[in-house]
Amino acid sequence: MKKLLSLYILMNFLTVSCQQSNVADYVQQQYEKGELNGNVLVVKGDSVLYEKSFGIANQETKEQLSAAHRFNIGSIYKEFPAVAVMQLIEKGSLKPGDKISDYLYDLPDWASSISIQQLFKYTSGLPKVSWEHYVDNKIPITEQLLLKDLKKVKELAFKPGTDYLYSNYNPLLLTLIVEKLSGQSFEDYVQQHIFKPAKMTDSYFGKAMPYKNEVLPAIAFDKDYNLDPFRIREAKFLMLFTTKDLYQWLYHLHSYQLLSKSSIKFLSEREGSQSPLGILEWDDDQLEVHHHHGEQGNYESVIRYYPEDDLYIVILKNQKYFNVMVMADDIYDIVTNTKN
Repeated sequence: MKKLLSLYILMNFLTVSCQQSNVADYVQQQYEKGELNGNVLVVKGDSVLYEKSFGIANQETKEQLSAAHRFNIGSIYKEFPAVAVMQLIEKGSLKPGDKISDYLYDLPDWASSISIQQLFKYTSGLPKVSWEHYVDNKIPITEQLLLKDLKKVKELAFKPGTDYLYSNYNPLLLTLIVEKLSGQSFEDYVQQHIFKPAKMTDSYFGKAMPYKNEVLPAIAFDKDYNLDPFRIREAKFLMLFTTKDLYQWLYHLHSYQLLSKSSIKFLSEREGSQSPLGILEWDDDQLEVHHHHGEQGNYESVIRYYPEDDLYIVILKNQKYFNVMVMADDIYDIVTNTKN
């Protein structure tokens, strides 16, 4: 029995070592091709299978990226307002069928026709945010200005619940509902009820973009090393994460320490391309994968969790090459040996 156990441990060690080597070789190739400026983390079980940083964090100072650098994660940030509201639903503070107007009183009449669940599913009929207006005119984006634009909306794009339209106004209104019901700023609520219990010790809300006095921000730039043109003066839009903390997020979320399994299944329901949690595929009651891709300017990111393989993949970039999803697919194939 002891010999069999020793053989099993040796075989497992050799398999993990091979996976580490293959993943390292593959990621190194992406860097050498000039298609990787960012951080990569792969965790299998309770062990870090691979972790490395490539390239620079600042195009002016040439500061090298490290595992401690924080990245903007684009659309993935929308998971946090949704989970925050769902936590309040679990506490009985509100219901999915409640209308926006039950909590936010200074919006147009359409607020009485949109439910919380429709904000989750992007079936509210709210229009897209005119980001180009702000970027082209070099106007710093604030919550106040976005709400001013939203209040000018007289008619929705469609009757709530009848179609799908991915709009950033949906998570914005969710953050305001969190603030209304909790009596805290969204930033303070997330720090207390998500970051702290999930052991996300390095993530924080930035103050303004372009970043100046933040802690180890990874600055985004294009292939010609030009800075992104975004000007943002709103903390709730500037969540910054390390790869390790996003692993902690996935781990604690899917070990049901932040929400119940039924609540996660509810949030994963989608009418269009994605839910507020991105894409979660289920086989009856068994989660098969949690996938979410995000981008903002030249930030591009992907998070993956495969429960059956107990595998987590996090890729964060501050120079976009439109290949993070392909990289995540390839790393999954290498680790699980699904391709020869």
